[in-house]
Amino acid sequence: MTTNAQPEAFHKRLGGRVVKVLARGAILLLPLIVTFWLIQFAFRTMDRLLQPLISTTLGREIPGLSFGIIILALFVVGVLSSSVIFKTLGYLIERGISAVPGIGSIYGTTKKLIPGSQPTDAPTGFDTVVRVEYPRLGAWAVGFLMSIVDDGQGTQYGVVYMPSTPMPQSGWLVQVPMSEIETLNWSSAEAMQYIVSAGINSPSSIEAKMLESAT
Repeated sequence: MTTNAQPEAFHKRLGGRVVKVLARGAILLLPLIVTFWLIQFAFRTMDRLLQPLISTTLGREIPGLSFGIIILALFVVGVLSSSVIFKTLGYLIERGISAVPGIGSIYGTTKKLIPGSQPTDAPTGFDTVVRVEYPRLGAWAVGFLMSIVDDGQGTQYGVVYMPSTPMPQSGWLVQVPMSEIETLNWSSAEAMQYIVSAGINSPSSIEAKMLESAT
């Protein structure tokens, strides 16, 4: 029995070491795989947008051309965005889109969800990083102040969206009294990195202050 137990113990040790090595390899490669998959997904999605037009115009699909056109268009729009003429034209187009029933509400809601799309003094949206004591007192959760509501009795509540880790596109909403919400000195990008990385990529410091009620 001793002779049979020794090989069995050896196989267990060998198997345990192999599993540990595979786990280390997965930990190292998984971020690269996920990054590559996201880049590939974005490229394929953008490259399919204009391919029907390219096929109609040139008679065949050209892989990568749609992606290149979109990137070039984004660059040109970014360069022109500071000009007065472009701002005026963009304002008129935006007003026209907002006036269309249904489409205007979708456009307005989507714009609010994009960090940096609102005026710098806007008190809500993904540009406003906050924290609240949730799910219990003494335990803080980081989120974004999406809107402010009044209960009709003089009390204001902040609607806070708290993304899940590590998938920020899912999460939950809570209504918290404005007096219990603290704003953070983090940017929206820093907050997202903190949430997605489960706290590994966290800013070195945190400054919090009570959020004033909206007037």
